[in-house]
Amino acid sequence: MSNRVLEHYRFGLAFAWINRTLRSRHKKITKIMALYKKLGLVSGGCSLCESKNFTLVSEGDRYGFDLKKQFCNECGLIQTYPSVSREFHDEFYSYHYRPLYLKSETVDYENVMKEQSDKAKKYLDYFLNNGLSEKLADLSIIEIGCSSGGTIDALKTAAKSVQGCDLDVEAIKFAQDNFKLDVEVGMYPSTLPDGPRLFILSHVLEHVFSPLETLKEIRLLMNTGDYLFIAVPGINGVAEGDYKNDLRRYFHIAHVSDFTSSTLVNVANYSGFKVTNIDHEINGLFVADEVSNWRKNKQDSINNIQAIEKTYKGIFPHL
Repeated sequence: MSNRVLEHYRFGLAFAWINRTLRSRHKKITKIMALYKKLGLVSGGCSLCESKNFTLVSEGDRYGFDLKKQFCNECGLIQTYPSVSREFHDEFYSYHYRPLYLKSETVDYENVMKEQSDKAKKYLDYFLNNGLSEKLADLSIIEIGCSSGGTIDALKTAAKSVQGCDLDVEAIKFAQDNFKLDVEVGMYPSTLPDGPRLFILSHVLEHVFSPLETLKEIRLLMNTGDYLFIAVPGINGVAEGDYKNDLRRYFHIAHVSDFTSSTLVNVANYSGFKVTNIDHEINGLFVADEVSNWRKNKQDSINNIQAIEKTYKGIFPHL
């Protein structure tokens, strides 16, 4: 009998092996598996609370990697554990992520412009409806992980100024050449504007080695009262139809942390941010403060994970 929370065979090691073996991406998957086995996995405890008290959720992901998703019994954060190393992250995102996820070595940045401008409209509505309607024009926006700049380009008329940074050299060049934006290659901005600021971290935090450390680094860049907007994919959205209600589709190697609204608030609180608003899609607006604590929400539970899985109606597993 499996000791996994998700007992269906789709989440087991045998199906993971079948999945990666039959995939068109199997050669890429084999290279990536060899890399994390070579560099080793990290067992330092939960990335939020450092506990090693976990419950096993799944042993296979979307692509068939044999990495474990686990539920921290202390704080409720779902995460890959043991986790892949920092060194793996550096090499994975430099050489392996695009071929695995996009089936291409290159990105057509022109093709993602509509997606980025649509995201900007969504975020602008969120800002205006959640306390920033009278402040936005006086805020300087800094997007960490700005990619090719389409989002901040679409927001520049609504704010005092915009700038961004990203580790993708080609994306930054595209933003500079096509939008004439103030963007740079780097994980964090090297210079910052004076005055009140709004930092944007959109679909980045779920990817990083340690969300707590990342937010603490960002907090050091900020003055008390500056704003931070975070958007991440939420595990509870799977029950509402995201990822075709399939948790196996939702779990994949690039997502290190799997957030609910309350676990994101916990990580942010523990990093020095106070929540001002967070919605069910897990778009959250935070303000730099002096808080440094977390509290487990009873809704972050094994029962919740099992309830999400029960919404899956597939007859045959998705490969």
